[in-house]
Amino acid sequence: MLRTLLTASVAAAAFTGIAAADAGDFRFSGGYTYVDIEDLEFDAVSLRGGYDFTDFIGVEGQLDIGLGEETVRVGATNVDVSLDYAFGGYVVGRAPIAENANLFGRIGYVTAQADASAAGVTFSDDDDGFAYGVGGEWFFDGRNGVRVDYTRIDFDNADAADTFGISYVYRFGAR
Repeated sequence: MLRTLLTASVAAAAFTGIAAADAGDFRFSGGYTYVDIEDLEFDAVSLRGGYDFTDFIGVEGQLDIGLGEETVRVGATNVDVSLDYAFGGYVVGRAPIAENANLFGRIGYVTAQADASAAGVTFSDDDDGFAYGVGGEWFFDGRNGVRVDYTRIDFDNADAADTFGISYVYRFGAR
């Protein structure tokens, strides 16, 4: 149900934005994200692509690829846990605060997969959930910039995750 509602919301925002905009901007970014899930901490490479329909509304997709693993102790056994990936789609609302800077909020849905291994046995599991966050972007010129963001993911079957990211952003299109 939530996926259907989110998909319909993204589609409605896309069609509304297309009708209101002369031409939009595409954005691509790459950077680092720190992921904190209860007692587990992961590092990830983040790749993001998006489209701004207007100065105020856009959509973006994000792929986080885990780096390394975290070892936790369960009873007398060490368990290695790794984040394989997290993929999310978001609707983004922006508030320009200067010519080359904006604040943003985003809502979306994320699916993630992690592996756990101990004593030669590996178990994979995936989970998904509603995500929401805030951040800011500052562009050195009209195209190149830096982004910082915070996102909370409320997974359906696991603890919530808090993510903190910093990325290089390249924007191209109508501007």
